[in-house]
Amino acid sequence: MTGTATVAGMQKRSLLALTSAFLISSLAVSASALKLPAVDCSKSQDARCRNADIGKVGQGLPFYLGGYTTIGSGYVDAASNTLYVPVELGNQQDNQGVVMAVDLATGNRRVVSGYDGEEWIGKGQDYVDGSGRKATAYDLGRVEAVRPGPGGSILALVDKGLQARSEIFSIDPRTGDRALVWASKVFPDSARDGATSIRTIESSRVGGEHFCRSAGDDRVGLKPSETFEADGQYIYLFMPNQPSGTGIGLMRYPLAGGKCEWVSQYWPDGTGDVGSGPTINTLSPLVMTSAMVGGEFLAATGPNPGGNVLFGIKTAGGARRTVSALSQNNPARRKGEGADALGYSRRMAVTGDLLLTLGSEPGNSSFEPVLIDLRTGNRSAVEAKSGSLKGVGRDSNANIVAGIPGTTQFIVAFDKGLHVLDVKTGQSYLLSK
Repeated sequence: MTGTATVAGMQKRSLLALTSAFLISSLAVSASALKLPAVDCSKSQDARCRNADIGKVGQGLPFYLGGYTTIGSGYVDAASNTLYVPVELGNQQDNQGVVMAVDLATGNRRVVSGYDGEEWIGKGQDYVDGSGRKATAYDLGRVEAVRPGPGGSILALVDKGLQARSEIFSIDPRTGDRALVWASKVFPDSARDGATSIRTIESSRVGGEHFCRSAGDDRVGLKPSETFEADGQYIYLFMPNQPSGTGIGLMRYPLAGGKCEWVSQYWPDGTGDVGSGPTINTLSPLVMTSAMVGGEFLAATGPNPGGNVLFGIKTAGGARRTVSALSQNNPARRKGEGADALGYSRRMAVTGDLLLTLGSEPGNSSFEPVLIDLRTGNRSAVEAKSGSLKGVGRDSNANIVAGIPGTTQFIVAFDKGLHVLDVKTGQSYLLSK
């Protein structure tokens, strides 16, 4: 017992030290001065002021390689002046997807990990499948979001659809190698047991508590929404009652390994078991986008008649609140001022007290950013008054990728490229394409 306790104590101290280092690093990032292209499209017609052709701004493999491309939710690492961003390159069920690093000063692109349709960068997990053939798990096909992990690692969420497994990998940015951090169920369900099977490999590595289970039935693995957050110690997953009857709310899983637990949990009938506050959108808890600010998990949910809702859940204590809601059909439920409705089907990002998302419906006819003041919940439309995003049309794969720390600028994916949009001045320019 003494040896076990000693090891446990060492692991706990190691985790605390790692968490402290992560938090210190995060503070340093927010205070660091970033280097961005020196361009002012209100005064010049620099090449970045136009929505240039693919491959014309920044060097390296372009985001678009033919076929379906989606640039997901990323983050800025100010220490290296780099944007890390997920790029889905193929179809929902294939293995074509990568994490890219984009130099903020030049727009140059580099594949950190994944498969671009021709070349593999980094290794996954080798195993032998049920037919006795060699195979490799942990690809980045349909990678949705990336977040900073401990020790400079990159955390990436892969979700290939409602019936498929959700996975979160830790990526070594130096090698691109991918290791499993969390998954919604054993992969694949049909895999046979055996010393070299993926089922055995994962069971021996993470144990039975690795997968988040519903209360009272450890055979049911919970399926999270297509987003996640991390704070250096835990990953946070919003559970939308999938499978039905398993509950709605926020769960967390320790990055050092351990057991999933509810941070905040409630049910479709309006009752709550864990945490406090309103049981937000119990009838339509479809959550596809999130952000983390000051120990609060923020997410938009919809579709809701009269406007979607931006809500927050405290990671300590599980307190829930409505941050912003137009609520046209019920003014008493309104939170914040402004006639603009926030979206739920695209990504969002935060810098300081500002959150940027896109318009309220997936089929918007134009590029319509909506800004939310997190202090008041007030909503306002943002218009690009100059540069590469001025007067642009519709892009069904447009996304808000990341906020730039210490500024009023956001990185936006539009027309298979990355743009910088200043929500205060309305200036925009092309960062990389």
